[in-house]
Amino acid sequence: METEASTSIVWNSLRRVEPRVDWAEAVWFSHCIPRHAFMMWLIMRNKLLTQDRILLWSPTRRKNMDVMCCSLCIADFDSHTHLFFKCSYSNQVWCHMRGWANMHGVQPDWNSIMQWLIARAKSRSIGNVIGRLVVVASAYYIWQERNNRIFKNHARPPDILAKLIQDTVRSRLWKLRFKKTARVVRTLEV
Repeated sequence: METEASTSIVWNSLRRVEPRVDWAEAVWFSHCIPRHAFMMWLIMRNKLLTQDRILLWSPTRRKNMDVMCCSLCIADFDSHTHLFFKCSYSNQVWCHMRGWANMHGVQPDWNSIMQWLIARAKSRSIGNVIGRLVVVASAYYIWQERNNRIFKNHARPPDILAKLIQDTVRSRLWKLRFKKTARVVRTLEV
């Protein structure tokens, strides 16, 4: 018992306690896929190494470096704001996924998506769980697709990426325990 108390004291003296953020339950929820949730946490903290972040490291680098365009659409600057979901590629993926997740009213912009997630963060209904899984998986796979194009010169069309997201979410849902209502069965079989 004394060891637990001293471990707790050491842990609390080492860590920096920050105020709780309103999006924590939307990112870290019991049904989440941990690697997707971690990626979402990085996105929420604006920590992904997009070109806009890299250019902040050194003002002199900005002058000497060609500005990197989005590897998904080749039409705009590589940034968090653009990637989620102003990019025409990620927008196509999102529009397909929001229809599949019955989130038709959620606009393809990060603030609208986050408002939807935060409002439903504590809900355990299958529709809201699917919505959270879809958003997090979409962000995860869009980031992965961006990196595959930059580092591996490998590209997939938006419909193939959307199918991968659907399969991932469906696979996760099969592992969860839900009351077998008609909606749950219909959702899992689609």
